[in-house]
Amino acid sequence: MKNKTILITTLAVMVCTDIVAQETATKKPPFSISGTAGVSYEYYGLSKKPKGWTGFSPRKPWNQVRFNFSPQMQFGKNFSLPFNFNFAMKPTNYAGPYSGITKQSFGQFITNPMNSFGLNPKYKWAELQLGTQYLNYSELSTGDIGVFGAGFDLRPGTYSIKFFTGLSQQGVNFFTGPPATNGAYKRSNWMFSLGKAKEEKYEVAINFVKAKDDSTSASPPPLLIKPQEGFTMSLVSKVFFNKGWYVKMEGAQSIYTKNLLLPLDVTKASFKPFIEAHTSTVKDFAGDAAIGKKGKNLDIGLKLKYIGAGFQTPGYLFMLPDRFDYTLNTRFNAWKNKTGGYKMNVVASAGQRVNNVSNTTLKAKQFIGNLNWFTQFNDHLSLNVSFNNFGFQAPGGINPYGIKNVSNDFGVNPTYTWGNDKVIHLLSLNYNYSKYDERDVITGLVTSNNTHTALLTYVPTFLTKDLSPDFSLMYFRNSMPGFTLKLITFSAGLGWSAAKKKMNFRAQAQYNYSKTNSFSNNNNIIASLNNDWKVSKKLTWTTFISTNQFKYGNEIVTNNARYLESNIRTGFQYKFGK
Repeated sequence: MKNKTILITTLAVMVCTDIVAQETATKKPPFSISGTAGVSYEYYGLSKKPKGWTGFSPRKPWNQVRFNFSPQMQFGKNFSLPFNFNFAMKPTNYAGPYSGITKQSFGQFITNPMNSFGLNPKYKWAELQLGTQYLNYSELSTGDIGVFGAGFDLRPGTYSIKFFTGLSQQGVNFFTGPPATNGAYKRSNWMFSLGKAKEEKYEVAINFVKAKDDSTSASPPPLLIKPQEGFTMSLVSKVFFNKGWYVKMEGAQSIYTKNLLLPLDVTKASFKPFIEAHTSTVKDFAGDAAIGKKGKNLDIGLKLKYIGAGFQTPGYLFMLPDRFDYTLNTRFNAWKNKTGGYKMNVVASAGQRVNNVSNTTLKAKQFIGNLNWFTQFNDHLSLNVSFNNFGFQAPGGINPYGIKNVSNDFGVNPTYTWGNDKVIHLLSLNYNYSKYDERDVITGLVTSNNTHTALLTYVPTFLTKDLSPDFSLMYFRNSMPGFTLKLITFSAGLGWSAAKKKMNFRAQAQYNYSKTNSFSNNNNIIASLNNDWKVSKKLTWTTFISTNQFKYGNEIVTNNARYLESNIRTGFQYKFGK
């Protein structure tokens, strides 16, 4: 009997141990939460002299309350619930009441572009997207606009299915002013993507994007803006080979109506039921391709991009059409140090842009490129050299000359550090030269706008004191035919800690001297004070106070006018989690 009891007890212990072990092995992680939540109040004040002078308008609402609520909740291993709520109580900036937005409805409030309400619950491979979302599908479909709405992102296995629909722009009434408001039409969007991908192997997807304006959403309607409708479909493919080689391609077709108020036109290209052509509808193609190799210390690749003259996608509102770009891109490390690292890092690209490919005006060729070259000579001295060329040349409508806006920027930044066991000094000089060329579309004359900027910065870091000062001196000169602007700025700041580093103060003072042509100079003084007080481990109280005093010379009417801006912002920030 005793042996049976021992056997039964042993079996029971083994079974219980096995059950506990199984439960431990399959036990899901507990609930956790991270992120932040906060509330802040901001006061804006403006006084102007002489009284009644209208040459400077307020740049913010007089009072504003903002909230942010951005926690991420994790339920077990597979389910997460991130929030992104950032909103203000005022409907919009000071022009809001003039543009037809006074007392907001709930729909206007949550879709206001200055607010952001996002909720993305995710379970394993399924994600629900609610509220304001910035979704990037591809370089030729959609990627840089915020849309308030609802959708999903499903990725079962190697497949992906994405869909989202909502509002990207509110209707805003036209107002002559002051202040003048151009107005806008309410715009609705939807986007869809179907694809298949295997990490580090391949990716293929087909994307559809559409946007349409509501022509009745603004009263009075905008004078210079017409209601539009656009549809774009694109095919994306990427293949990754051994040893870092890759090939990427995308082709896109757009059908875009520039004025929905014009009648339908059966002779133009349509794509029913997605879009029906009007007399202002255009259809065109765009494509890009890249081939290259990525390595630990060397990347190299070739990229081609063609955008047709009539190509326009709702997901990239400011994409420059009618061009062909080709660039050679590289990144490499060089000059090893004693520890096996590298003292030199170079990222560069060079190529050419051909504008006006459709021959609506004369073709224009433009060099495009950028360079960022960093070298660490020793423990004290480093040098960064940069160059960037950007801009565009495009048709000028009925004018004989196309638009030309091209900028060439060159910068040199040497930095020297030295110190001892009490203080470390940093001295940095940053010089930048910018040459900006702009062409008059009527006369064809090209005007060069040249800018020189030199910034000297000194920052001592005390290792035995809770003080962190910094000093800077800047010289800026901008010149073009008939116009010269000179600006000299001196800035000094000081940071310090108190109450066992629970309170961190930061004070900043800045003086600006500016002069235009032969007019008398302008004077500007800016001062600010910032304090972060860690009330508890999770709660922080921040306060910011600034003042901006600007006095004009005799370049404007009324002569010697001035204004004083004041800004006070205070708020609490709470941190979730440990």
